[in-house]
Amino acid sequence: MRLALAHARAETAQLARYPAYAIPTLAFPAILMLLVGGGLERGEPERLLAGFAATALLTVSFFQFGVGIATTRTAPWETYLRTLPASPAARLGGRVLSALVFAAGTVAVVTIVGTTVYGASMPTWRFGVLAVALLLGSIPFALLGIALGYWFPPRAALPLANLAFLPLAVGGALWARPRDVPREADVASQILPTRSWIEVLDSIATGDHPLPLHHVAALVGWCGVFFAAAWLGYRRDEGERFT
Repeated sequence: MRLALAHARAETAQLARYPAYAIPTLAFPAILMLLVGGGLERGEPERLLAGFAATALLTVSFFQFGVGIATTRTAPWETYLRTLPASPAARLGGRVLSALVFAAGTVAVVTIVGTTVYGASMPTWRFGVLAVALLLGSIPFALLGIALGYWFPPRAALPLANLAFLPLAVGGALWARPRDVPREADVASQILPTRSWIEVLDSIATGDHPLPLHHVAALVGWCGVFFAAAWLGYRRDEGERFT
C-alpha cells in the first residue's frame, strides 16, 4: 500500500505540474455545463448535475487512464519502474489513486456550478448515494480507458479517446434527459454503457423513479467486458515488450 501511495503522489505531482492536462481536466466539464446547461436544465438541476458529474469522470477515465497509459508505457521511465520492487498492482493502484484526486476535483467544480448557478439541491444522504453511484459507475469506463491505453500507441490513443468520448456522452444522454432521446435513436442509446449509468444516476438524483436494476446489471456486464479487454491488452503489451 505504501508503494501505491508513493506512486500516486509522484503521478499526481507530475500531472499537477502540467497545466495543459490539469486545467482542462478540472475545468472542461464545468465550462461545458455553463455553455449548454441552461438549455438542458428544464427545471431539473439535480439531473443536470448528475449528468455533468458523470461527464467529468468519463473525461478522467479516457484521458488519464487511456491516453496516460498509452503515453507512459512506452517511456524509458516506465521501463525503469519495472526494475524497482513495485508490483504492477502497486503501480496501477497508484494511478487509480491519482485519478481519484483529479476526479474528486473536477466533480467538485461541477457541483459548485450546479448548486450556485443552477440551484441544484438535495439532502445530504442523497448526495452521498449519488457520489457512490458516480464512483462505482465510473469503474467500467476506467477499465475501458485502461484497455485503450494498452491496446493502442500514443498517437492513436488520443484521437480514439476523443472519438469515443462524444458518442458515449451524447448518445448515452449524459447531456439530456433520457426521456428526451428521440425514439429513432433510443434503441441505439439503450445499449450504450453511459445510458445505463445516467439512468441509475437520474433515479438517485431526482428520486422520480425506482432504481433501474436492469441498467445496474448492464453496467456490471460492461464492467466484465472492459475488464477482459484491459487484461488482455496488458498481457499482450507485457508479452511484446518484456519477453
